Amino acid sequence: MNAAWSAILSLLAITAGMVYLVLRTDGEYERGKSAAPTHTLRAVGWTHEAPDYPVTVAHAHRIMQQHRACDRADCLRKHTAYQVLVEAGHIKPDSGRNP
Repeated sequence: MNAAWSAILSLLAITAGMVYLVLRTDGEYERGKSAAPTHTLRAVGWTHEAPDYPVTVAHAHRIMQQHRACDRADCLRKHTAYQVLVEAGHIKPDSGRNP
């Protein structure tokens, strides 16, 4: 019986600790009202739409890596990256495969 009460009290203490961690409010992590964001993030790296900004050669390499499973005909992002790398001379198209 004593072991059962110890187990119940232990679970109650763990639950109370978890509730405290979830509900506590720490002001130390809040951003001040005068602080402005320092970076703008774009969440377009994993879409298949064509980029709406100029793609650099380094970024084109990254896109080709991220979209290696995509078909160029179906993925406009990979198609754009491919064109950038062809124009930069990093890829030489196979004339037998491309029309």
